[in-house]
Order: sequence, then C-alpha cells, then structure tokens
Amino acid sequence: MTDKGVAPDIITYNALLDGYCLRGQMEDAEKLLDIMAQNGCEPNVVSLNTMINGYVKLKNIDKALTILEDMIEKGIPPNVVTYNTLIDGLCKASRLTLARQLFMDMQAHGDTPNVVTYNSLLDGLCKSARLGEAVALLEDMEDKGIKPTTVTYNILMDSLCEAGKLEDAAKFFSDLVSKGLQPSFRTYNILVKGFCKKGLMNEAVDVLSKMEKDSCLPDAITYNTLIRGYILNNDFSKALYYRDLMVSKGFEAEAHTFFIC
Repeated sequence: MTDKGVAPDIITYNALLDGYCLRGQMEDAEKLLDIMAQNGCEPNVVSLNTMINGYVKLKNIDKALTILEDMIEKGIPPNVVTYNTLIDGLCKASRLTLARQLFMDMQAHGDTPNVVTYNSLLDGLCKSARLGEAVALLEDMEDKGIKPTTVTYNILMDSLCEAGKLEDAAKFFSDLVSKGLQPSFRTYNILVKGFCKKGLMNEAVDVLSKMEKDSCLPDAITYNTLIRGYILNNDFSKALYYRDLMVSKGFEAEAHTFFIC
C-alpha cells in the first residue's frame, strides 16, 4: 500500500493491530503503534482497546492497566469495551478489589456498565466463593434496569450447586424461566451435576426429562454426568442403563466414565 503512495488510514492500522494482538505478537503491535505516530496517524480508542485486549489475553494485566492510564493522560476517553476487557481480565486473575474499583471508576466517568460487565464481576465473585456479594450484585444489576441473561443465571447456579445450595440454584432456574429466558444445555447440565453431586438421582433424572420436554435434548455431558452420579451412589445397573441409552443416541462415554465396564 505504501509502495503505491497510498497512506494507511486508522482503519487499516487497527486491522493490523488486531491481527498482531490475536496472535500474541505484542512487540510487533507496539512497533506498529510507533509507526502510526511517525506517520501522523494517532491511535484512537479502538487501537488502544485492541492493545489492552492483547495484553489481557496474555495475562499481562499490569501492562494493560498502564495503557488505560496512558489513554486518560492523552485525553482518549476509555469506553465500555475498555473497562469490560480490563474487568474481565482482573476477575479471571482473582484481582477482585481492583476490578470493583474499575467498575466504580467507569460509572464515575459516565460509562454505564452493561450485562457483560456484570457477568464478568459475577463470575469473579462466584469463583471466589463470595456468593452473597454475587447475589447482591445481581440485585443491583436489575435495579439499574439491566436484564440478566441465561449466562448470568448459569454463573450463579453453577456456584450455588458447587456450594451444595441446590434450593437456591433451583430458585434461580425458576426465575430464569419466569422471565422468559431460554435455559441452555449448560443450564440443565449444571442442575444435573448439582443433584448428582448430592446423590439426588431422582431429581437429576427429572431434569433430564425436563430437558427432553423443553426440546433441549440431553447431550454427552448430561449422560456422562448422570452415569458418574449413579456410579458414585453404587447403582451400577442404572449407570449401565444410561450408558447404553447414551450410546444408542450416538454419544460416546468419556474415558473415566467407562471404568465400570
């Protein structure tokens, strides 16, 4: 392009940056930023968001935070994408205090958190077993008119099931359905796993039946989970029954599920 006397524009540079960042080639991306500046094409919020995402994917959160500071110093306002990327990265790194600080900062700067922001924070809180805070955050989300998605409920239900709070998980499932949301395979599988973990096999089978009734046919994960549940409860005849049923439907058992054979 430059050989033909055509100067790349910001869209071209941003596409190149995205390519480097997707491949984790951050040194090349940094060099490209320098070339942009030399050619009088200043990076914009899209350019810097791309860089932040690249560093977050490489788990270099501190470098990503430095770019945020540079943006603010240069008068390039961060947007919701900027904050969401950083908050998600911080939550995955279990740096929840800083994630919540950024959550407050974005609102102070006039950027309204969206469902992606809340889901990242909820996931971080749940993975840190801070379920009370997670439920309070869901309430805050709804109070602000931001509608939870099936993903939101899956995050909460999964953590509640892991904590053995099956009644609370079932309540959230009911809330999900009452709000017109469609349970996903993961939603049902979370419940199946939760009931199996507690040895409540009749309830797990009820979920299986509900899946079929709701035209969300059980998948390999559903059957493998159910089989392992029966094995853990020493009901090998039922485990074999569901193994045969699974195979008849074209699914394969996971290697560690088949040790009963």
